[in-house]
Order: sequence, then C-alpha cells, then structure tokens
Amino acid sequence: MNKMIKKFLNQLKDLETGHIDLDELLSSDRDRAVYEKWIEVFNIMSPMDILQSLSTINNSIKMSKRDEIILLAYTKFFEQKMAMIGSLPKNITDMFGKEKKNEKKGSEYDGQMFG
Repeated sequence: MNKMIKKFLNQLKDLETGHIDLDELLSSDRDRAVYEKWIEVFNIMSPMDILQSLSTINNSIKMSKRDEIILLAYTKFFEQKMAMIGSLPKNITDMFGKEKKNEKKGSEYDGQMFG
C-alpha cells in the first residue's frame, strides 16, 4: 500500500486527533506543490462544461504528460458518473464541441467521450 495513503488512513482512524496533518503526509515542497496543483485543477473542473474547464487548465496550469493523462482519466470519470446518474443532455456533443460522428441528432448519449 502507498505509504502516504496508509498514513492518511491511520490519521482518519485516529479519533483523538480529529484532523489530518498534511505536513506529515506531504513532507517535501514538491509533494505540497503537486497536491496544491491538483486541488486547483479539481476546483476548475466542471462536469457541465468540460471544454471550458480543460481550456482554462491548459492555459493556466503547467502540466507534465503524466498530469495530462491523469486529467483525461479524471475527465472520463466525470463523464461516466454523469451518464450513470442520467444528467447528460440528450443531444450531447463531444469534448471538442462538435456533434459525434455517426450519431443522428437527438440520439441517446452512448457514454463514450473519445469515439
């Protein structure tokens, strides 16, 4: 198990402290910077406006290739959760604002973001 996650779980189980000590979990400046970057990303992301969210993140936050892969996975997660709860519009467009190829107007959303 990841050591940070294990420490986090132990802090959650410890009822005496009643709080999470981020300094213990994020011991280096780099760890804190990564943590803060992803908090900012999560705050920007809006499942109802993926295109604008990704555009804002792309223009304002420096991301490595790995960060971009994680962000795309997070975007797919949003899409899947929204499809599960049925909150996606019936005439949805893909991430790039164009109607999905091979779909008729007004067709049901098939749960696929990338094709």
